Amino acid sequence: LQATLVTKRNLVLVCKQWQHMAMRYLYCYLFIRTVSDLLALQRTLRTYATEGSSFAGTQSPGQWARRLDITWNFFDDFMFEDLDSCVESLADVIKYLPKLEIFSFATSSSIGSEPVSMPLSVLDALRRSANSLRILDWSGDDLFPQLHQLEELLRDLPNLHVLRCSQLVWADGIIPSSILSSLTTLTVEGLVLRDGHPGEGSLPEACVSLREFILSDGDDDLMQQFIIRYGKYLTTVTCYDSQRPYRWITKDLGLLHTSCPNLSHLILFLDHLVLREPYPPVEWSIPRVEFLGVKLGALAYYDLFRFLAYLRNEVPTLRVFKLLSPLNVQQLLRCSFGVSIEGIVEKLNKNPFRVEDDEGNLLSGGCGVSSRAFAYLHPSIQIDSCDERKP
Repeated sequence: LQATLVTKRNLVLVCKQWQHMAMRYLYCYLFIRTVSDLLALQRTLRTYATEGSSFAGTQSPGQWARRLDITWNFFDDFMFEDLDSCVESLADVIKYLPKLEIFSFATSSSIGSEPVSMPLSVLDALRRSANSLRILDWSGDDLFPQLHQLEELLRDLPNLHVLRCSQLVWADGIIPSSILSSLTTLTVEGLVLRDGHPGEGSLPEACVSLREFILSDGDDDLMQQFIIRYGKYLTTVTCYDSQRPYRWITKDLGLLHTSCPNLSHLILFLDHLVLREPYPPVEWSIPRVEFLGVKLGALAYYDLFRFLAYLRNEVPTLRVFKLLSPLNVQQLLRCSFGVSIEGIVEKLNKNPFRVEDDEGNLLSGGCGVSSRAFAYLHPSIQIDSCDERKP
């Protein structure tokens, strides 16, 4: 993506006419990595707002901006000595972007020992794009809005579809209804119970748009309450929980099975598959999904194939099992477990569902071996994207 931006910049430097023609494409996606980037963008937007352009009828480039990504590193940027001024410059820039659809803010390092809240001026600036804002990604704890201010902002975003944040209010057993009326995808690290929150009552089922839930380590009880409350709407769940892999393989998956009748896609990010004896554990109850993606910190050959055997026998609805990590795929196909690649392929082909690598290439199922697995078997034969074998 950055290489594309460099190419666009080089093209518009050819002459002013090219710059005028390419303006809408150059400013469609704005990527700010340093305060210097921020201040340069601020000067440009202010210049167009006050002085205009040498081309008659030229609009401010902020009119073309649809996405703003900010990835600040507080240790690398010496200009963060005046943080308040930098944040106010950010608010000023956002005010010039009235048709913003995607706002992403992330910090790659911490400001200090205590998190710093985002000033209200930035939230007020985002309200100017309230009708167009579809995706709000606020990763990390530093410069994260205070919870009540975030809740008030979300009330003013009627077309927000995707929300990613570290915390969200959990009031009287529900997410505030004003948030769920348009939201389809929610990523949250933790739910926070706000004492004294008045609540809003529950939305009618037809008004809840939530379909995808992505969760990380958080308060177990509140997360379980969320699944019980909203599981019936969910079709996709992603779980990041490397610290308690056995917990997810047992108790929490059982909760998804009982509370999410419409679940079709399940994605698990685990440190490893811990399969205890007796096998399979009596408490197992994996949801009847069509797609199961797994990323493991460490792949154990025998545990993986016992898991696949369990899926084959107990999850008849499964159509695709995908290894999401390139490292897991390499570990599997490099015969590092004392098993030949032919033996691995033979075991994979016993499954009625597809087994895919991280790129979606077929490792087994139906039509036999494909893609990377065949390349390991026959390194002298090239394979094209259609999986045809060529000498």
